[in-house]
Amino acid sequence: MDIAWGAWLLASVVVFIGSFMQGVVGYGVALFSAPLLFLINPALVPAPLLIIGGLMPLMLLRANWRYVKKQDLFFAYPGSVLGVLLATVLVNLFAQTSWQLVFGVAILAAVVLSLMRFNIQPTKPVVFSGAFGSGLMGTLTAVGGPPLGLAYQNAEPGRIRGTLSAIFAPLSVLSLTALGFSGMFGWADIVLAAGLMPAVIAGFFAAKRLGHRIPTYLFPKIMLLAATLGGGYALVRGILNLI
Repeated sequence: MDIAWGAWLLASVVVFIGSFMQGVVGYGVALFSAPLLFLINPALVPAPLLIIGGLMPLMLLRANWRYVKKQDLFFAYPGSVLGVLLATVLVNLFAQTSWQLVFGVAILAAVVLSLMRFNIQPTKPVVFSGAFGSGLMGTLTAVGGPPLGLAYQNAEPGRIRGTLSAIFAPLSVLSLTALGFSGMFGWADIVLAAGLMPAVIAGFFAAKRLGHRIPTYLFPKIMLLAATLGGGYALVRGILNLI
C-alpha cells in the first residue's frame, strides 16, 4: 500500500519518539505509536508495528538473557498461543467498518491496564493469564505489553527485561502468522516496517546519547495521554461509522 510522503514522515516522527522512550525506560514504542499510527494510516497497524515490536525484544534479550526466568516461559507460551488464536477468530468476525471501534476499545483497555496497580506476583497462573491477554491484544492492535506488564509489575527489573523479551519476540512471530492466515499481513507490511526502521534506529541511538538528560517520569504520562487521545478518537470514529 502506498503512503503519502507527508504521512510517512509523520509516522517516522511518531516511531522515533516511541523508540526513544523504549530506549530510555524499556517500553513504550507500541503503546505510544499504535494509536497515532492508526490515525495517520490504518495500514501501519497492527502488522508493521508488530514487526518493529518484535525486533526490539531481540535487541534487549541478548543483553538480558541471564535474567530470563525460564520456568515462566512454560506458562507464558501456551497462554500466548491461546490469546493469538482467540484474536484470529475475532479478526475474522469483525467487519472492516467496525475495526476502528474494536481498535479504540482495545487501546483504551490497554491504558486502563497500564494504570492498574495490584500487589500481585508473577506466579504461574498470573503469567499464563498475562500472556493470554498480551497475545490477544498484541495481535489485534500491536499493543501487547500492558497485560504482561501488569503481571510482572512487582518483579525484579532484570527478570522483567529478560523474561518479557523472551516472551514478546516469539509472540510477535505468532501474531504475524495469525494475521497472515487472516489476510492481514503480507509483503506490503514488511515494506512499511522497513521504511520506519531508520526512525527506530535513530530513536535508540538518541536514547543512548540524550536519554539520561530527560526526566523519565514524564514518559509514561506522555505515552498514556497519546494512547488515550488516539484510542478515544478511534472509538468515536468507529461509533460514527456504525451509525
